[in-house]
Amino acid sequence: MTTETMTMPEPVKTALPRPAPPVSAAEERRSAEVSAIRVETVHLDFFYGKSQALFDVSFAVPERSVTALIGPSGCGKSTFLRCLNRMNDLIADTRVQGEVLLDGEDIYAGSVDVVGLRRRVGLVFQKSNPFPKSIFENVAYGVRINGIGRHSELSASRERSSARPCGTKSRTGSARLPCRCPAASSSGSASLAHSRSSRRYC
Repeated sequence: MTTETMTMPEPVKTALPRPAPPVSAAEERRSAEVSAIRVETVHLDFFYGKSQALFDVSFAVPERSVTALIGPSGCGKSTFLRCLNRMNDLIADTRVQGEVLLDGEDIYAGSVDVVGLRRRVGLVFQKSNPFPKSIFENVAYGVRINGIGRHSELSASRERSSARPCGTKSRTGSARLPCRCPAASSSGSASLAHSRSSRRYC
């Protein structure tokens, strides 16, 4: 009489997934801050007269982030940036369609204070970009929007600025920094700049 021995297969061992490490409160707060949308455009179109410069731009910028717009010259980067604080309002025969939201509020709504908006959303340009106004109005613009509107006060503020010496005192002593205005250059126009009839604004 023969006896057969049956061998049972060994159970397959499976590794259990490791539990995720606990997330600290600081990490949760940072994650929430990064994920919050600060600026957003929704189906944004922009027109210079009959020419359309921006086409259906939907774009979101999270809070506490750095975002770069990269593209060839003339593709609409500056036009788009000017839409974010309504600087395009200063250009004649332009119009905007769509929404631009800052902290969830449409900046093109009729109730928006444009000056207050531009205090919150500033632009820095590659080159000097004066407003289409006189030199006096460009110099006085910052003073005027901060509540000083009378011409006599603006003139006095301008005169105080222009009367300052060309060099600037350092914070740690009386030594003056070298002047970098055109009047101090070695070009042939220096004598003209130093003439009594000229005014220097440096």
